[in-house]
Amino acid sequence: MTVISNLGDIVREIVKPEKKIAIGGGAMFLKPMEVIREIIRQQIKELEIITLIGDLDIDLLCGVGALKEIQSCYIGLPMIGMALNFRKSIEQGTGLVFKEWTELSMVRAFQAGAMGVPIVPIRSLLGSDLVKVRSDFREVIIDNKKYIEIPALNPDLAIIHAHAADPNGNIYYPSKHILDDFSILPAQCSKKLFVTVEKMISNQEGRELVEKGFIPMFPYLEVDYVAEAPRGAWPTGFPPIYAGDMGHLMNYSGMSRSSEGFETYLQEHVYKEES
Repeated sequence: MTVISNLGDIVREIVKPEKKIAIGGGAMFLKPMEVIREIIRQQIKELEIITLIGDLDIDLLCGVGALKEIQSCYIGLPMIGMALNFRKSIEQGTGLVFKEWTELSMVRAFQAGAMGVPIVPIRSLLGSDLVKVRSDFREVIIDNKKYIEIPALNPDLAIIHAHAADPNGNIYYPSKHILDDFSILPAQCSKKLFVTVEKMISNQEGRELVEKGFIPMFPYLEVDYVAEAPRGAWPTGFPPIYAGDMGHLMNYSGMSRSSEGFETYLQEHVYKEES
């Protein structure tokens, strides 16, 4: 049965230290940013995060020292610049563990996890130096051909943002967009799924959305937790509902250059939500 509740209460119940948590979205789109802000407000630490492409979400969590481990293909602010808190965490030897993937290898690992298989062989990593720094990637021979065997990904929890949910917990998307896969893949392979939505709707409104071309992306049987979070992806974009707030993101990039600027950002855009 899907639990539909207040976002803060759900975060308090299910986001715990040393949990492996997949964060949906990527490249400044579809990030469950209101959950990220709530994690910071609740001062939850020692998190192990898995995300295909990390941007503002990961940089904020790095800035407050909330992370123990990150698995990703890329961490940065696309079209803007580097994720400076992430960079500082790595360069200054804070103890943050970074496990790097290529995009295709992480996609295949998500798919393997969804299928329930522990490993998957791929050929795209042959010749890559990534194999030298990932001891869990190993060369194997199958039918006289070389492959790199990689482990499947099965996070404890996936957190994604969507358009709407009905009282049963069915999740609706405006349309099928290529960026949706950044959320769908980790959701399919995770043990639990938490979805924040732009709005809660009635069952009748859900049927009307489907008639308009909306997609019932996740049935309630696959959804464990739902919380309403209007504009919950902001300042990243949620197409076609709203675009990314590039002015805000560029301002963040400048403020994150100093510890004082970063703290001011938190006070203005994260902690003030408590009032």
